[in-house]
Amino acid sequence: MEKKLTINDIAQMSGVAKSTVSRYLNGGSVKDATAQKIKKIIEENNYEPNLFARLNAKESRIIGLTVPGFNSVTTPRLVEVIVAYLKKNDYTPLIMHTENDIEEEIRCIERLKNMNVDGIMVLATGSTKEYEEAVKKLKIPILFLGQRFPGENSVINDDYNAGYAVGNYIGQRKFKEIYMLWVPEDDPAVGGERRHGVIDGLMSCEKKPKEVIETTFFYENAIENVQKFVDHMKTPAAVVCATDRIAFGVYKVMSEKGIRIPEEVSVVGFGDYEAGELLQPPLTTVKFDWKNWGEISAESMIQMILGKPVSPLQVNPYKIIERKSVKEN
Repeated sequence: MEKKLTINDIAQMSGVAKSTVSRYLNGGSVKDATAQKIKKIIEENNYEPNLFARLNAKESRIIGLTVPGFNSVTTPRLVEVIVAYLKKNDYTPLIMHTENDIEEEIRCIERLKNMNVDGIMVLATGSTKEYEEAVKKLKIPILFLGQRFPGENSVINDDYNAGYAVGNYIGQRKFKEIYMLWVPEDDPAVGGERRHGVIDGLMSCEKKPKEVIETTFFYENAIENVQKFVDHMKTPAAVVCATDRIAFGVYKVMSEKGIRIPEEVSVVGFGDYEAGELLQPPLTTVKFDWKNWGEISAESMIQMILGKPVSPLQVNPYKIIERKSVKEN
């Protein structure tokens, strides 16, 4: 087994004192020529500083990232992009799982602060007064993803306008009834802005939903909640779903009931999950640029750590992907 390189080894190979190497690793002042010499040795030998030593350093080059869970398609995609970007820029991500619990989210942020991370990125679930007070006390850069957060920098999807575009798209077609299968408004982005966008888009065509049925982000709950209207809906109908995963539940129920998509029921989702293209018929959906979102977020976090200005609100664009699940007039 290959011997692990130590700070002593790096000092000897660089021809400098151990204290100089330690100062370099901890973000202290070192002459440029010496820093380049140490950096070259580190890179040639793939040296990784001890995580706990870095957490005690002046600059840890560690960025905390809190996530609500990994059971969605969106979160793993986004986290993968962020992690790759941070690593490329010599930052180590430290990921904490909040289990969709806003109180746990607050606790995770406080733990990360106490661990001396350089900054924190939060895939947020919402905000409360207690949350806002906790964030004000942080004194380190924090960036919220997916949700607006009062007084703090955020990178969000263009949920309202994406919803409006879908509402207008469906509203221009001739349906006897339009249903929305949606998540609660305690999710401000999808449950709030995206929902209101769809309704306003429908209203721009002098249409409105027959019913907004509340569900969760989970496929199984979508199947259960489609049962609340499927047997009494008048066709041709449309079902607008908060996410593609919810739309998958609609497909399953319609298939079991022998109801044809799009001839009798049109279905549209949000997210452009890969499985949507494999459905029969392929699902019409809204695509958000996950790579762009992740890279903008990671770069903004780095700039904030460096003390450089970033836009307080950055918006990730969307695009409607027309496939075959919506009936033409």
